[in-house]
Amino acid sequence: MDANKRSLTLVAIAGIVGVAYYFFAQYMAPEGDPEAAESAEVSEASSPEEATEPAGLTDDERQALRQVATVRTDLYEAELQNIGGGLRSFRLIGDDRFLEESEAGERVPHDVVTTQFERFAPLRMDLGEIGIPDDAVWDLEQVSEREVRMTWEGEGVRVTRSFLAGEGPYQLWSTTRVVNEANFERTTRLEMSAWHYVTRDEESGGSFIPFASRSPGISQAVCVYGEETDRKARDKLTEEGRHGYGQGDVEVAAVENVYFTIAMAADDPANAARCAMVAEDFEVDGEEHGSLFRADLIYPWIELDPGEEITYRTLAYVGPKDRDALETAGHSLPEMVDLGFFSAIAGQLARFLHFIHEFVPNWGLAIILLTLMIRLALFPLTNLSFKSMARMRQLKPEIDKLNERFKDDPEKKGAAVMELYRKHKINPLGGCLPMVFQLPVFWALYTSLSTNIELYHMPFALWWTDLSSPDPYFVLPLMLGALMHLQQRLSPTAMEPAQAKMMMWMMPIMITVFMLFLPSGLCLYMLTNSVLGIAQQKFNEYRLNQEPAVATSEAGGDADDDGDDEGPEADEPDSDRPQKRRPRRKRRVRRGRA
Repeated sequence: MDANKRSLTLVAIAGIVGVAYYFFAQYMAPEGDPEAAESAEVSEASSPEEATEPAGLTDDERQALRQVATVRTDLYEAELQNIGGGLRSFRLIGDDRFLEESEAGERVPHDVVTTQFERFAPLRMDLGEIGIPDDAVWDLEQVSEREVRMTWEGEGVRVTRSFLAGEGPYQLWSTTRVVNEANFERTTRLEMSAWHYVTRDEESGGSFIPFASRSPGISQAVCVYGEETDRKARDKLTEEGRHGYGQGDVEVAAVENVYFTIAMAADDPANAARCAMVAEDFEVDGEEHGSLFRADLIYPWIELDPGEEITYRTLAYVGPKDRDALETAGHSLPEMVDLGFFSAIAGQLARFLHFIHEFVPNWGLAIILLTLMIRLALFPLTNLSFKSMARMRQLKPEIDKLNERFKDDPEKKGAAVMELYRKHKINPLGGCLPMVFQLPVFWALYTSLSTNIELYHMPFALWWTDLSSPDPYFVLPLMLGALMHLQQRLSPTAMEPAQAKMMMWMMPIMITVFMLFLPSGLCLYMLTNSVLGIAQQKFNEYRLNQEPAVATSEAGGDADDDGDDEGPEADEPDSDRPQKRRPRRKRRVRRGRA
């Protein structure tokens, strides 16, 4: 199999794997029990359009009543508001990676909270069958730098919430105490919500080729229950509406984009009953502006006698998808890092990259070293592939002659080429199959580098100041395209000249266009891999040219081409051993006698 067919095969296999994974994720993954979802009696999500029409407080009243208290640690600064009782902001401090440029041109901490209306504030709560108004005004108390307490009374209940900074990174514990102050029994349950808003421009990453881009703004809602992790994007959620998942085995409900998440987990997983997810389109002036995602952590129904109370404890993780921080938090929160179909391999590659970075302070150099080490680990497989390609390249002059001789008869040409491979003991699949076995590793490395928070806003060199963003001047993608074009030129082919020329330009141009919008860290890996691939290919050709048997075989093949035979067998020697010269001497003697 020639290099171009090998490339097409790899693209086809990658496409099949991608389509199969997409189909499985979208249509075959467990969706939860529909009957259980109906019996859960989850309430409908509020419509984003209604946010401009607050019921109850006027804007002036809101301005007069609004209060804010702050929970502060070395890593974050969380503001909690008294109207609605949710998160107003969650700014990441203490790490220069999370500094963003504001509209005024200032460097400000990244805010994980993306919603501005109180009713869509993350970590808001509600009580089923009782209800807390969207604009409820809570009594706010700053207990300490690390703790805020708020209280609300109404509808015959008193609710006290405490927000306390956790011991681990980006942890915020919410303790909710509900007391029945009515003189009759109350039935209720706690529902906590996480909200996230993303615009269409952020989702697309500014790319005019959406499927070629992995924008950091691509968002989803997530539910972890039992042994399942259900992760749904906007299209699926808006199509299906709000669904409940799990039956008393829910561990996490979250909203997320590629690098950040707002996740909620019950202190005791046995306490949580259901989670629910929904997304709605948000229109401005009749045009779709963005999407509002919501994930709910829903506790079981309980009955409170007069004067009886219940306390819930919920862990909120708000911040970057840092693997170490998520593992410290536990509660299945590491599932927030989406490593795709080959997650087991991708996770190990991410850990290995982090290990290399402990010795190499530059993440770009760490990616280069990781690529080199993967090449060394896969050398036995890649060597088989490149050795087969090198042998095929040595036969290129003879293949060109066959292309010319049988240009009007593809069947005879194919038979002649296969006979040529057989005579020289070359397996056409020798260059393809080893690459197929490497595909899971390359795919896993792609997902690992695409989601690695360690690369977020981390510089490499010169103008490559953010390995998680595309190359601003497209130098890396263009260099990659040029190297792929060179590799195509160096690879053998049995195609027609016109087809070979098209493939020589088509594949590099297509890959270059794709890489224009992908993270520069991923492009750096692809570029390094191409350089190492070309070097390995040239080394195999050099080593093969030093083998006497191959050199003699090639010389014998050239001498035989002087004959006037018409079939492919006549163009080839009977064997690739040096004894072929003896029949030629006999033939010359017979001609001399004639």
